Amino acid sequence: MEEHYDVTQLLSDDALADVLARLAPRWLAVSRCVCKAWRAVVDTRHLLRTDLLPLTLTGIYFNFHDIHHSVFLSRPSTRPGPAISGMFTDYTPDNNLVKDHCNGLLLLESGVANPATRQWVPFPPAPPQPVWMKDFYRFDSYLVFDPTISTHYEIFKIPRVPSIRFHVLDPMLKSSQWPPSLCVLQVFSSRTREWGERLFVRDGAAAGTVTDMALAFSYDHYNGVYWHGALYVHCQGDFVMIISLTNNKYQVLKLPMNTEVCQYKNHFLGRSMRGVNYALIDNEHRLRVWFLNELYGQMTWELKHDNDLSFLLRCQEICIQNDGPWTLHYHNYFGYPSQNDNYYEAYKKHIVRKYCYKYDSASYKNDCEDIKKDVVVRVNKFEWDSDNDDILDTGNSNGGCHGYFSILGFHPYKEVIFLNQNKERGLAYHFNSSKVQNLGSTFPKPYDDLYTQGMCGSFIYTPCWI
Repeated sequence: MEEHYDVTQLLSDDALADVLARLAPRWLAVSRCVCKAWRAVVDTRHLLRTDLLPLTLTGIYFNFHDIHHSVFLSRPSTRPGPAISGMFTDYTPDNNLVKDHCNGLLLLESGVANPATRQWVPFPPAPPQPVWMKDFYRFDSYLVFDPTISTHYEIFKIPRVPSIRFHVLDPMLKSSQWPPSLCVLQVFSSRTREWGERLFVRDGAAAGTVTDMALAFSYDHYNGVYWHGALYVHCQGDFVMIISLTNNKYQVLKLPMNTEVCQYKNHFLGRSMRGVNYALIDNEHRLRVWFLNELYGQMTWELKHDNDLSFLLRCQEICIQNDGPWTLHYHNYFGYPSQNDNYYEAYKKHIVRKYCYKYDSASYKNDCEDIKKDVVVRVNKFEWDSDNDDILDTGNSNGGCHGYFSILGFHPYKEVIFLNQNKERGLAYHFNSSKVQNLGSTFPKPYDDLYTQGMCGSFIYTPCWI
């Protein structure tokens, strides 16, 4: 039998590094997976440029009820070259609602998009579920991608237990454990371009029964987080499903607080620079943030912040995209360009009258050239300092305490949580100092005519050029 010998073993590290350095970033990332020796050369020589990895915050995608295109709030980057477009209607199908985000890739309804490289790859529909599951369970999809390990990604479909049609279930099924001890998940792999099934074995106790899940309060969207080889999925019934992709096991972990006692609550599972975090705002505007400590194999929730945000609702200093260059990208559903131009001129005058406390000469530009095009609302072109610009004077709190907050997500590399106030304004809230920064308007004014009921999902975007 002919033996194959790896001739690259004859190369010195310097020679191998010189060869690998000639590869495009995408294939250089692939080369790290060949063997430990190649990975060591790539990492120790810093061949894979960090500026190509998803290590910077560029913006936030969020969805509104009954709106079939996501809205993107971004700030310009100092990176040379063309800016990243928040909308991708010119190279993707019509339905551009973001379902999930992971390390620079966006999961859409029927494909995966990379706004930085302007690439879009469709995936085939998932195979049909068994009849007994198809008629009852619903599924949410989550994206897993780590460009430092591989250029390939996976999509996991996680089952939910809805309350509708619950009465038709067999009593034995209603009393069965959830999630089941043996959980079969549908998984799409970009490597094979096919859907398949993967079996995950539960480690530890179940979260409850199928009945418990059906009776629990259900949200429109549950976040998922990919962190260090595991997928953390926020599930109904106040628990997190932690799926290890390395040993095909999973476990469930109760959330640190029973949300059923918090009416009108808003909560969010996300990732920051330390790991997985969970935040909750109750009906009294009290923000709590927990960090998931996983030292020594033990998982415990540690409370890292607890504060009443009512002072923000009383703050009269309301800024609409002032100073900082935040940009609102959205899909235009309305009328003719001339009508839109006139609309925005009237809207500017409306803003001056309504928000007279701190209004700057922001310029609004409607890039719509036809019906159903994308609109970009730009502001003054200054670099936004994520620590010091657009700080609100929270001492000016003579107003009434009316309104609500929703959570947009965590800053991936700072102790910051992004909030949305009254569906109209974005805020950056710093844990350590309670400093608050204005991000600008988060709701396109023309969407008032669509009678949307508010946000139903948000995703922090970190671009990847690999």
